[in-house]
Amino acid sequence: MYRFFKKIASKYFSSLRKRVLDFNHVMNSRNKVKALMRNIEVSKLSPNEIKEAKSFFKSRGYKLNHTEWHTFYKSMNGEFHKDYIPLGLFKTKISPKLNEKIQWPALLDKNIIYRIFKGFELPKRVVQNINGFYYINDQPATFDEAVNEICKNGNQLIIKPSIDSGGGKKVVAFEVIGNKTSHKNLSVEDLLKLYKKDFIVQEFLEQSETMRTLNPSSLNTLRVISYLNGNGVNILSTTARVGGLNSRTDNYSSGGILCGVDDYGRIKTKGYSKKGVALDQTFSGVKLIGYTVPNYNLVVDMVKSIHVRIPYFKLVSWDIAINKNNKPVLVEYNTYNQGLEVQIVTGPLFGKFTDEILAKALE
Repeated sequence: MYRFFKKIASKYFSSLRKRVLDFNHVMNSRNKVKALMRNIEVSKLSPNEIKEAKSFFKSRGYKLNHTEWHTFYKSMNGEFHKDYIPLGLFKTKISPKLNEKIQWPALLDKNIIYRIFKGFELPKRVVQNINGFYYINDQPATFDEAVNEICKNGNQLIIKPSIDSGGGKKVVAFEVIGNKTSHKNLSVEDLLKLYKKDFIVQEFLEQSETMRTLNPSSLNTLRVISYLNGNGVNILSTTARVGGLNSRTDNYSSGGILCGVDDYGRIKTKGYSKKGVALDQTFSGVKLIGYTVPNYNLVVDMVKSIHVRIPYFKLVSWDIAINKNNKPVLVEYNTYNQGLEVQIVTGPLFGKFTDEILAKALE
C-alpha cells in the first residue's frame, strides 16, 4: 500500500513540477519577446494572420495562445510565416521531447567535447577545470601547474565557463605578460580563482582571412542547425554570425548581426541587428549578400559526421568557425538555448521538416 501511494504521489509532484517549469518557460518567453520588441518598430499582425497562425498549430495538435513571436519576426524582416516556432512552445513541447533532458548537463560540458568529438578540429585547449580538478592534455594537474602552463603560452587566450556560457557570458579574451593578464590587470592566479571551477582556457582561434574580414575584432562563426531522424542528419539552416564594431564576440545579443546562408555557403540575406536594423554591409564595410563562406561543403560534412555521435539530441545548433587553413572547427554546440532568433534570416525554424518534428514532439 505504501509503495502504491508513494508512486501516485511521485507521479503527481513530477507532473506539478513540469507544469510549473512550463509556466515559467512560457512567461520568460513572453517577457523576452516583449523586451526585444521595445527596441524595434513593431508591425502588427493582421486578424487574418493571427487566425492563420493559430489554425496552423491547432491543426497539428498545439494551442497557440499568443502570437508575439510571429509579430516579432514580421517586424524584423517584414515577412509573415504561420509556421514560425515560438520560443515558449519550443522549450515546453518540442525540445524536451526530441532532446533528452537528462543528458544535457554532462554532454554539454565544453570540456567533454574533446572526448566526444575526438578526431575533429576543435580549438586548442591549454588548461581545463572539471568539477574543480585541473587537467592539461587529459592529465591531472595542480593549480600551480595550470598557472605555469598558461604563463608559458605566448598566444592570445580565451577563458570561459565550460557549462552554460550561452550569449558570450563570462567569455574573456586575454594575453599574459609575465604573471599578469590583460583582463583587468589580474594575475593568472586571480583570474582562475575568479572562475572557481568548470571552465576552460583555449588558444584564440586564428580564423580564415575571409571570415576575419567580416569583422576583424571577433571570431565570426556559423550557426548550423541540424535534425537527426531515421534517414540521417538533415541541415535545417545556417546563419552567419558577425560581431559588432570592436566586439570580441559574434553574439547577436551582444551587438552582432545575423545573416542567412544558402546551401552553397553564400550569404543570402541582409544582416539584422538586435535593434531591428537591416544592414547591407558589416560594421567593417564588407558587403554581405553574395559573400561566400570558404569550404562550406566541409562544414556540412562535419555537422553530419558529428551529430550522429550524440543521438540523444535530435535537434542541435552547432557553432562552427573557419580556421586559417579554411577548415571548419567545432567551437561548441547547443541543445537547450538554441537561439531561435535565427528565424529572422532563415525563416521558420524547421522548414520542410516542420510537420514531422511537430508530430514527433506529440508522440
